[in-house]
Amino acid sequence: MYTNTDSTNYATVTNSRTSTSSYYIYVRGFNFDAVPANAVINSFTIKLKGNYSGGYSQVMYLYDGTSTSFGSSERAFSSTVTTHTFEPTKTWEDIVAAGSDFGIRINCRRNSRNTTAYIYIYGAEIEVDYTVPNPRTITTTLNGNGTIDPSGTMTCYDGDDFDLVIEPTNSSDTVTAKRDGSDITSQLVHHSAGSHTDNTVLGEYTLVSGSFNGSGATYFQGLEGKGVDNTKTTSNYYSGGSGTIAVFTYKLELPEIPNDATITRLYCQVNGHAESTSQSSEYMCVQLRSGNTELSDETNFKSVSTSNTTITLEAETLPTAAQLENLVLYCRLGYYGGAINGATCYIEYTTKEYYSYSFVVSGDTAIVVTIGSAGPSYTLYAKVNGVWKQAAAVYVKRNGSWVEASDVLAKDNGTWK
Repeated sequence: MYTNTDSTNYATVTNSRTSTSSYYIYVRGFNFDAVPANAVINSFTIKLKGNYSGGYSQVMYLYDGTSTSFGSSERAFSSTVTTHTFEPTKTWEDIVAAGSDFGIRINCRRNSRNTTAYIYIYGAEIEVDYTVPNPRTITTTLNGNGTIDPSGTMTCYDGDDFDLVIEPTNSSDTVTAKRDGSDITSQLVHHSAGSHTDNTVLGEYTLVSGSFNGSGATYFQGLEGKGVDNTKTTSNYYSGGSGTIAVFTYKLELPEIPNDATITRLYCQVNGHAESTSQSSEYMCVQLRSGNTELSDETNFKSVSTSNTTITLEAETLPTAAQLENLVLYCRLGYYGGAINGATCYIEYTTKEYYSYSFVVSGDTAIVVTIGSAGPSYTLYAKVNGVWKQAAAVYVKRNGSWVEASDVLAKDNGTWK
């Protein structure tokens, strides 16, 4: 296999099997790492050079391991050596995401059992036209007690989003900031510390089955929900009055909370009932989960009541802020049935006090944050072209980097200050 479509060498694939069924050849192994991760893709072209002989009309598709929908249409091989250009219907990001599964699938089929099919592949390649944004140097410096993130000197690129987080040690400390000598304190966003409670109401849900209990329904007919996505599994049908016959989940979409929040409590109030409490099979079981991770104990309405009752599912394992994205109410339904009428999920969490500052990178930038003392109380002046002018800050070069100097001395009436 040669990666250059200008090559005059080729690899041969022979299909001499007795069957006339189709067999597939996969051309894979493209090096996506050759394109920088921050590159802006202007265009890309996918090519394959080859031909066939002695067989059925062979075709090619772009393939991602499961689907041929990456190409707008199939391309037919020619009996003469031809370079074929594909027109992908997916983006460059889609192709890179497919990774080593992405490639070109070639259908190799014999005309008859007496005819051997040959495919000759000279090469395959992806030509990518891209640009890389200009590199920029961003420097952040802290004076005072606290932390800033990120801190120090780093390389970013034009168009990048730059986010700075400032966390003072003491909440009473003042926070000021300058960007390239200009005061940006008013642009800092203050995030207050404290305890917070958010909730989401799932709405009302009703089982659609006619009489979903031991004397009636023989299979699960579905759910009718309002205000939230739901999924259902209907492959486990009527099982003689015992066991689980359906599983379904409600996606719990809580308001977005900070990534560094500490969750102190998570619980869900669910209203529902069982059809019966006297039978041995399961009815309506509910549980809090994050994906497949169990956060709460499972509660069976069979042990609660046949009348509509609100129960509380308390998370014994508290999730991280990231795990909340996969939070679901997981339900199992048994033959004797039951119903869920509605549910409300609550979350309690604490946050720290901090400040944030964001901007789009477009040049070299120096940011100086001061926590506590705002700097000298006197006015700074610098002589420019023989004239004294007021200065917002004084910078000195230390270890090859320009930093604001808060320890600069000035002579006032013969006294160094």
